Amino acid sequence: STEEGIKQIRNNIDKIIDWKDVFELIPKFYSKNKMKKTGIAGIFAACLELTKEKVIRVSQKKIFDKLMIKKS
Repeated sequence: STEEGIKQIRNNIDKIIDWKDVFELIPKFYSKNKMKKTGIAGIFAACLELTKEKVIRVSQKKIFDKLMIKKS
């Protein structure tokens, strides 16, 4: 969910000094089972919300490239 994604990013925000692949922040529970799409959707929605709040910055160099985040 978005709330879980926000929590995951906020818990790791101090470790994100330089650009980091956002999908590395998906909790292992989601990335290792059938709920991977749920984990991806939650972390992506969280990125949009935290970008709006100016907590993080999001970057993607080209279409379908890695989605990178950095602490603002």
